[in-house]
Amino acid sequence: MTARPRVVVVAEAAPMRGGIATFAETITADPGLRAEFDVELLNTARSATREGGRVSLENARAALVDAWRTYRAARHADVVHLQLVADPGAPSLRAAALLLAGSAGRARLVAHVHSAVGNAGRPEHAAYGRLDRWALSALRRAQLVCTVSDVGTARMRQLAGRTPVVTVDNAVAVDTFVPTRPDRVPATVLFVGVVCRRKGTLELARACRALRERGVEGWRLVVVGGQGPTPEPEYREIVEEFAAAGLAESLVGPEHGEQVKRRLQEADVFVLPSYLEGQPIAIIEAMATGVPVVGTTIGAVPDLIRDGVDGLVVEPGDVDALSAALESLVTDPGRRVAMGASVRRRAEERHDLTQLSARLAGLYRQVLEDGPRPVGAGTGAAA
Repeated sequence: MTARPRVVVVAEAAPMRGGIATFAETITADPGLRAEFDVELLNTARSATREGGRVSLENARAALVDAWRTYRAARHADVVHLQLVADPGAPSLRAAALLLAGSAGRARLVAHVHSAVGNAGRPEHAAYGRLDRWALSALRRAQLVCTVSDVGTARMRQLAGRTPVVTVDNAVAVDTFVPTRPDRVPATVLFVGVVCRRKGTLELARACRALRERGVEGWRLVVVGGQGPTPEPEYREIVEEFAAAGLAESLVGPEHGEQVKRRLQEADVFVLPSYLEGQPIAIIEAMATGVPVVGTTIGAVPDLIRDGVDGLVVEPGDVDALSAALESLVTDPGRRVAMGASVRRRAEERHDLTQLSARLAGLYRQVLEDGPRPVGAGTGAAA
């Protein structure tokens, strides 16, 4: 091992957008990690939109190329930190290929499961089949598995055998987000994400329509996001739902970076009514800006947002509860201000980049100091 261990972070980064890309780019540029490790990014992205959800010759070829690149990196690195989309189907098979390739080199292997399905803790909305479980038993090849939610950690322990599994909180550079004062009238309700069913945008349109029908005034909705990989029929259905609610102008399209920061500065409520999430960076960015959040009981969201303290948490798909939660906040500026101050403190205390940097540095040191890989680390069917 060299004086400065070499860490290769394998991930789909720019031009890819989203939580994994943001996470990978953040940690590879982090001064705290770079002070102790030689950190570099192995970027496996080919486009700005992920098309890996189906089995095809093109996806199989891409997975093999990525596996070969990972193997080559593992031959010359001390740690390979894999960022995995371990959703059912082709993504789980791709994850297995990367795990097998990474474990074939000399590097210690850290598998970081960001998958919404793996971290959501809600199998009624999405679950792993037999083939997925077999593929993800390749997690046993790693020296450490990381997840982004406690329910995800419990699920991955069922697949990873004797490989340790830990929860690692996502983070942002909190001091780069200027706190807002969410007391404006009319209140701005902000959504940021892909316009799709999984993100609960259909229910958001219906909940806002119910607000209008009840005569609730003093609010406006801004939906930042585009179609992305959403199938055309699904996307058109959602757009038509917003139009039927009289909210077609709320769909402002995709924005990124500083544009989203400006939207957060102007927001009084952040809403993410998803069916599947791990630990959304979009929510952490809202927290850092001091914007109260309306979210759902998915993944790490209830851990991020204490119901009634930092925002409100409802069941996914419950339009009535979502509408009531939004009404309770848009009509009460004082409550929004109190929740906004609380959620900003929570971001500072639990989700600042300095904390993530120290956590990852400790985990890298741990896997470098550990002995041989777990006995029986090969793949095999998991329960």
